[in-house]
Amino acid sequence: MHKLLNIPFLILTFSLIIGIVFGYYTSVNIRSVSMYLTISFIGLAISWWYAKKPFHSSNAFSVFVIITFIFFGIILVQIHHPKNDPNHYTNLSTNEYQATPVTIRFYIKERLKPTSYYEKYVITLQSIENKKVIGYLLLQIPKKNLETPLTTGESYLTYSKIQSISKPLNPNQFDYAHYLSQQYIFHKVTIGFNQLICTKASVISIYRIAAFIRNDINQKLARYHFTQKQLSIINALLLGQRQNIDSETFADYRDAGAIHILAVSGLHVGILLIILNLILNPLNRFRKNGKIIKTFIIILLLWCFAVIAGLSPSVLRAVTMFSFIAIGMHIRSKTSIYNALIVSMFILLCLRPLLLFSVGFQLSYLAVFAIVWIQPSIAKLYRPKFYIDKVLWETFTVTIAAQLGLLPLTLFYFHQFPLLFFIANLVIIPVLGIILGFGILVIILAEVKILPNWIASTFGNCINAMNYVVHWVSKQETFLVTHISFSWRMLLIGYILIISLIFAFKKFNLRRIVVFIVSIILLLFNLMYEKQQNNEKEELIVFHNQRNTTLGMLQNQSLTIYSKDSISTMSKNFLLNGYLIENNSRFTANKKLNNVYSYKEKTMLVIDSIGIYNIKELHPDVVILTNSPKIHLNRVIETLQPKQIIADGSNYRSYLDKWELTCKQKKIPFHRTDKKGAYIFK
Repeated sequence: MHKLLNIPFLILTFSLIIGIVFGYYTSVNIRSVSMYLTISFIGLAISWWYAKKPFHSSNAFSVFVIITFIFFGIILVQIHHPKNDPNHYTNLSTNEYQATPVTIRFYIKERLKPTSYYEKYVITLQSIENKKVIGYLLLQIPKKNLETPLTTGESYLTYSKIQSISKPLNPNQFDYAHYLSQQYIFHKVTIGFNQLICTKASVISIYRIAAFIRNDINQKLARYHFTQKQLSIINALLLGQRQNIDSETFADYRDAGAIHILAVSGLHVGILLIILNLILNPLNRFRKNGKIIKTFIIILLLWCFAVIAGLSPSVLRAVTMFSFIAIGMHIRSKTSIYNALIVSMFILLCLRPLLLFSVGFQLSYLAVFAIVWIQPSIAKLYRPKFYIDKVLWETFTVTIAAQLGLLPLTLFYFHQFPLLFFIANLVIIPVLGIILGFGILVIILAEVKILPNWIASTFGNCINAMNYVVHWVSKQETFLVTHISFSWRMLLIGYILIISLIFAFKKFNLRRIVVFIVSIILLLFNLMYEKQQNNEKEELIVFHNQRNTTLGMLQNQSLTIYSKDSISTMSKNFLLNGYLIENNSRFTANKKLNNVYSYKEKTMLVIDSIGIYNIKELHPDVVILTNSPKIHLNRVIETLQPKQIIADGSNYRSYLDKWELTCKQKKIPFHRTDKKGAYIFK
């Protein structure tokens, strides 16, 4: 592998990644970093001049190259961060726009996947209170108020508050605000459709043109009796849009380990490259510039496809990488996919440094790298004699290689693993090229209005057959392992183990076997360490739950819940799943909520809607207010003299505001879960 790999460029890319990580997780001044970058450039120039002299080492030059690109990564993060632009809306002279409604002019950048209640969009700001600004916001419109989706690129006016995006209020829940911040979206606007005024001033952009093309394709396809489910799959496979896939179908593909089929990525772009290569092959016959013209057309069509597919991180990565592969295929005699991967990664990170933290970006690169590095070694284990046997074996080895490369990262992010993943992939991937080619033909024929109904019906049946296979695999619940606790330590050790295993498999020698055994021992030690840590962890949690007061007590990896009413399965999953997975614990019982608790020498009194608190000879350390009790908090404080007051999400907001003010006057710590999240007693 090292003979094919451009090692200096690999070092530059890793230095850039280190700089991006450092720049993202630390607060650095852009002027200071610019000064350090200038100094490192000077050092780089001096060391390069010194290294050119005979008998002088180039080690200093190598060190300065690494330092320079680390600083370059740091400054890239700062340059791309919109808050460093004085015209960004967060840099207005006042933040009153968050407290009072303001006039906002914007246009629709892209449509996001809707929730059960809201249609969601990313909007690009044009002005606030007639002052020109830049920046993105999340726009939420209740579904009941919106009959048809808003048009990408359409400009609107509204009068509304700009609100912060809510942080998770219970431990280990998905942080949607953090996820959006990596896309430079920091606030949201929630309005009804009747609050929007279309300005008739559309903004021409790549996203608008792509949306127009997708809408036109969908309008043409809608004439051919495709079902809503079939259209949603066609949009995902061929147009890169998954917004309209229903939750049940999405869950089927996820649980079957085939979710990558619905996300346009390297698999789809690679197949498209093969199809385009075959179609344009006659251009090779032209002696003069035939290959150059063919390569140019292929790259142009690949990028047209990327634009139509929405320029998602996976599409950007795949099209950039396969553009380099196309150049290598048709201009040079040999190409290294490793170099294509590294160059495409370097370019993308220079253009959009926070792509590094995108889960899809990470999974895409790891999958392709794993296939290229691992699959040839597995494929050598068996030499098929027949064509069908060869196709099935190649598909199986590609799937195994990709899953092996993604396994630690998948467990770290998603905490589940479908054991039958290879069945869905073994059936679908060999025919996916046919489905994609068939789909492109259907779209072209529909666009020119000559698509026969029998071809449309046949393609729809192919989609139904693929959905059926995926649905069947996903329902084999015995083979779906869920709620897997996988820490960052396990992630690192997991990749050390896999890499050492592959090295030992490729070349069997004593040193590599020792490294593999040491990595297994390291894994076992970490498992024992984490088990001991989880066993020793004890805490009591006051969860934020708007409808039901919920306390949890964790002991010996067992969580007991105390609640006013019984907890539904949906509420239990929402409140507890992330917490249970993080602590490698199990839910044991749901008991009735008591009025008094004793925990680690602390006494806690729960005051509910009945408002009874004058319990004889009880002086609680903590008072927990639930279900909006009609009490005089001053009197409660004077009577019980607590050291801490906690109010959960079951209380009215007006009560919480009043209690917060009282506690501030009395100088008693007050914790309200609707603002500060769940309270945890360690």
